Amino acid sequence: MDLVIPDKAHDESRQGEALLLKPVEGKNNGRKLYIESYGCAMNFSDSEIVASILSEKGFETTGDYTNADVIFINTCSIRENAETRVRNRLKEFKVAKGKNPGMVVGVLGCMAERLKAKFLEEEKLVDVVVGPDAYRDLPNLIDQVDSGQKAVNVLLSREETYADISPVRLNSNGINAFVSIMRGCDNMCSFCVVPFTRGRERSRDAVSIVAECTDLFNSGYREVTLLGQNVDSYKWVAPSKSPPVGETLAAHEAGNYRETANPVYYEQLKDYSRANRNEPTDAENILWQLLRNEQTGYKIRRQHAIDQYIADFVSLQKGLVIELDGHHHKLNKEADDARTEVLNYLGFTVIRFNNDDVLKDPKRITQIIKEKLVSLPDRDQSPVSGKGTSDGQVSPTGGDLEGAGTVVNFANLLELVALINPDLRVRFSTSHPKDITDEVLHTIAKYDNICNYIHLPVQSGNSRVLELMNRTYDREWYINRIDAIRRIIPECAISTDVITGFCTETDEEHKDTVSMMEYVQYDFAYMFMYSERPGTLAAKRYADDIPEATKAARLTEIVALQQKYSLVRLQAQIGKVQKVLIEGFSKKSKNDYCGRTDQNAMMVFPVDERYKPGMYVNVLAERCTTATLMGTIVD
Repeated sequence: MDLVIPDKAHDESRQGEALLLKPVEGKNNGRKLYIESYGCAMNFSDSEIVASILSEKGFETTGDYTNADVIFINTCSIRENAETRVRNRLKEFKVAKGKNPGMVVGVLGCMAERLKAKFLEEEKLVDVVVGPDAYRDLPNLIDQVDSGQKAVNVLLSREETYADISPVRLNSNGINAFVSIMRGCDNMCSFCVVPFTRGRERSRDAVSIVAECTDLFNSGYREVTLLGQNVDSYKWVAPSKSPPVGETLAAHEAGNYRETANPVYYEQLKDYSRANRNEPTDAENILWQLLRNEQTGYKIRRQHAIDQYIADFVSLQKGLVIELDGHHHKLNKEADDARTEVLNYLGFTVIRFNNDDVLKDPKRITQIIKEKLVSLPDRDQSPVSGKGTSDGQVSPTGGDLEGAGTVVNFANLLELVALINPDLRVRFSTSHPKDITDEVLHTIAKYDNICNYIHLPVQSGNSRVLELMNRTYDREWYINRIDAIRRIIPECAISTDVITGFCTETDEEHKDTVSMMEYVQYDFAYMFMYSERPGTLAAKRYADDIPEATKAARLTEIVALQQKYSLVRLQAQIGKVQKVLIEGFSKKSKNDYCGRTDQNAMMVFPVDERYKPGMYVNVLAERCTTATLMGTIVD
């Protein structure tokens, strides 16, 4: 059944993949980390965030879990077989833990919240359970386990997007990268667990997204896939709040802290803030002595005004703000995060250090600052066009996003990323039929480097079943969106998701799904029998009343139909020249390259020494299977 192409959304070949990354120089704590990931691209992207957080704490990765001090398994709850797979794997880890009692075993991701009691108390399979919004807390949770306690943090957030964390690219080919643009989901489809495991929908700020994509391009990557549960509902509003004119940082912070800290503490804090401007701490004095006189190689300013803010230390050349955090900062993370957000918006990178860390090892802190300064490009303080600078690098400040209150929707974001460079291919996943707009389609049509490929899940072709699924559109609406895609982007490939045997689905309603597939003639599809997931709206409201044999028969029918149309779609490409981004060698032969076309079809073709992975080539499609095009490079 090779028609179900493992694309960027749910790659079966990566299930259970263990990450390996280079150690962070000077930060080895002697402990080894093993992370194994399951599920969709969002989970693999999250594993990169976890790796970034823990590598900064000195963990080194290993590909052998029996040699690990800490094991994490990043989980998926979408389908029952994924949970079964994870549970069996945890039992294997439990055997390893029996031989090494000091080993920490933890569950991350979507299964964490729903199964925390089972894993921790009933089956005693794990020590740590961490939800998708609590990864920043992992170092503390590991310390908690080291002290002999179990550790849980599955709190869901309305704000967390990990925008300030630069993900470590795991097992990457250096060509394709996932970039998370939002987290959570508000759609509440009755069959889906995602709103309960990943929380409410929130969009990451556009400036940091464009900066990450720019950095990837400058590092040699040539394709980014923008990820979200529903990318079409992406919406970010540029910060509109700034301190009143003439207000000092101390007074401004005191106002923020009054809202976020313990009220009893406020008066002490206000006095502390006022005094601190005239009486620097020991940590500030020590660090200043090491940073001044250009010992870092760059001019550093102290207590320097940026807009209405006063930064502890700043390099204007590199746009780096260095902040020292005292004990009161622990109580006021909200205010610090808001301050960092505005400084980021003004084009500055912010790094923070604890006063105690500076006092303990000031030379190490200075070295970290020097390395950060070297790694940053010179700050471009002129308006950004998004088209790249004269030296071939691209400005990291995010395109034309000037002006507080600016609203960026998904069509705008696509354009901003496309403008980074014409050689950066842009894909995205996943769209929702109720939200995909003509504006998005026209943006795709406008830019050659936004791929002509849309994954548009239909789930069912029957309006009554769609209503039971709480999909918030009907058959006619979905057909309207398909017609719009065909009209605006005639060469666009379309893939989909289909569920057979949903609660109360009749034979006639199943035929509506079949007729929808005949109408659209999808390029490929992910097709599944309905599997009831505990905790979902469908599990609470409807009986799973379709016999398994009926579900299987319906699935067999649509699989055969999709196989027919997958072949038809690829046969239509034969004789045409396709622009292909070389991703690497074919899985079957080192004599062949493989890469994807603009329409997301895999193309296999003989190696030509003139071309290397990461380069674009024109390939004449000569033959095909239901899943793959084969051809030769043409000049």
